[in-house]
Amino acid sequence: MKGVQKLTPAMFDNIPALLEQGLSKTQIAEQFGVMLSTLVVQCSRRGISLRRGGRLGRRRTLTLPEAPLDLSDKTMVGLRKKARSMGINEVRLARDLLETIVADDLYDAVLDHCEDWASDPLP
Repeated sequence: MKGVQKLTPAMFDNIPALLEQGLSKTQIAEQFGVMLSTLVVQCSRRGISLRRGGRLGRRRTLTLPEAPLDLSDKTMVGLRKKARSMGINEVRLARDLLETIVADDLYDAVLDHCEDWASDPLP
């Protein structure tokens, strides 16, 4: 694409309003004179959603009443990425996954290392 311009802070600030006006991310990229992939990557780096609403939700800590779930950054990023592709947030995805595992007794299907837990008691 010829004449590609640099995305400016003002452009990023306008993205939520453009989405609310009904523009697609492809249309926004065209309006700004950048490739769609550039827009997507730069918005992701800045925490700007290309869905209606603009900003991505703040990171949430998944907790149980008695203890937080100790999830790695890699796990949280993976949950967040999959959840976004489904149009939901990572908390709902984690809840739905856990509820399905419990309701359908899928522990053994999901975990293949249960026998290791006997030698690794809870802290």
